[in-house]
Amino acid sequence: MEKQKIPDGQNQTRVFIVGFILIFVVVVWTFARPMISKFGSQSDSEEEINKEIMKAPLVTPEELFKKISEGKNEIAIFDLRNKDDFSRGHIKASTNVPPGTELGEAVSGSRIGKTSDIIITNQGDDVYEVARKVNELAQKGFVNAAYLQGGINAWKNRGYLLISSGGGETDASKIKKISVDQSLKEKNANPDSIQFLDVRDAQLFAKGRIAGAVNVPMSEIEKNQGKISPVKKVIVYGADESEATKAAIMLFDLDFFNIYVLEGGFAGWQMAGGKVENN
Repeated sequence: MEKQKIPDGQNQTRVFIVGFILIFVVVVWTFARPMISKFGSQSDSEEEINKEIMKAPLVTPEELFKKISEGKNEIAIFDLRNKDDFSRGHIKASTNVPPGTELGEAVSGSRIGKTSDIIITNQGDDVYEVARKVNELAQKGFVNAAYLQGGINAWKNRGYLLISSGGGETDASKIKKISVDQSLKEKNANPDSIQFLDVRDAQLFAKGRIAGAVNVPMSEIEKNQGKISPVKKVIVYGADESEATKAAIMLFDLDFFNIYVLEGGFAGWQMAGGKVENN
C-alpha cells in the first residue's frame, strides 16, 4: 500500500513551528538563567548565614547582667556600633570597635586571656554580624566568646544600665557646674570635702594640675571609678569643658551624683591664682 505523501507546504509549516519553539526556548532560557542562578546563590548565601548564626554561642541580657553583677570572672565586652551610637549609651566598661576596625586586633590588644568571657554586641538588628565575629574569635582560640542576644536594644529594653558620654536626650539634665571662684572658696574653707578629678591624659596631668587632683583619664573612668570618692564633692576638669562634661555625664550614669564641672577648667583655675603642682 502506498504511503500518503505529506505536501511540501505542511512540511515547511512543521519545520517553521519546530524552529520557532526552539528559538523561544533559547530566548526564555537566556533570560531565565541569571534569575535561576541568582535564586540558587541567594539560597546558598542564606544557608551559610544560618550556619554561622547557629554555630555561634550567645548570652542573654539577663545572663550577662548576672555575670557583671557577680564579678566572678573577667568579662570583656566589645561594641561594634559607630562612635556616636556608642557615645549615646553603652554597657559599662565596654570597648568600642567601630566599623572599619579589626575586632581581632582590638581583642588581642586588650590582653585578655583565651578563656576569658568575651561578649560581642551591636544594636541588635544584625545577628549575622556578631555571630560571624564570634566564630572568628573562636577559631583564634578565644573559647568563651559569645554574642549578646538582641544587642543593645534588648539590654536597654530590660532596663539595664547604659553609660552615656554625651548626646543622649537626658544628658543635659545630668550636668552641674561650679565656678572657679566658688571652687576656691570651698577648697579653702574645707579642703577635705572636695576632690578635684583631672580627666586629661597622664602626660598633661604630669606637666601641671590642680594641687591634690586625682588623675583618671576619660578612657579609664569606667574601669577605674574606684579612685573617685563616692562621698566628697567631685569637681571635674579636662583638656576643655567639653571633655569634662562628657566625664561628668559618665559619672552620673555610674551613680556618682555629687559631680560638678569646673567652668573655665584648669586654665581658669590658673588665671584665678589657684594652687597648682607638677611632677
